[in-house]
Amino acid sequence: MPRAKTDEKLEEILDAAFQVFAAKDFHEVLIDEIAETGGIGKGTVYRYFRTKEDLYFATILRGLDRLHDRLAASLPQEASPVLRLERLAREILGFSWNQRSLLMLLYRDPRQVTERKGELRARHDRIAELVQRTIVEGIERREFRGVDPRTAAQLFLGMIRGINIFRRDEDTPDELVDQIVGMFIRGISRTGAREA
Repeated sequence: MPRAKTDEKLEEILDAAFQVFAAKDFHEVLIDEIAETGGIGKGTVYRYFRTKEDLYFATILRGLDRLHDRLAASLPQEASPVLRLERLAREILGFSWNQRSLLMLLYRDPRQVTERKGELRARHDRIAELVQRTIVEGIERREFRGVDPRTAAQLFLGMIRGINIFRRDEDTPDELVDQIVGMFIRGISRTGAREA
């Protein structure tokens, strides 16, 4: 009789997978390494995940859930919408800094995106909602001019995604966060801008 799957074992596998995927590009990772890192049998990994791609996406989805939870808990501690945008950019860029291969995998294999589009979209939307609420608050406090918050949130996230894909080896997360937030804020700042 096959062993029952448990949440505890799933967490062990995902913890090990996160460590290995964060250290290497997707194509360099072997399931054997993940099993060894977690002290888990290779067969156990395959009992929970049919393919390396399935495990990779589960790791990313779990990471996005944790990123959302961390942001939701920490954002209220920031005094202003600008500081919240900085926190958002820093946390999101930090999360994706070693995950560039995910973006490449998504663009290289559209089938992977189609099969998991709903799950990825739901995670993206939860994080976008945090950005959108921050922008709405900035508008209400008259720190930002009246823009469409949903569009602005997508543009902000797009800036982070784009800079992560096209960054140079010598770039640092802090420098890029300063660039992203600086350019974004000057683009929606009330000071010196014409009201629409």
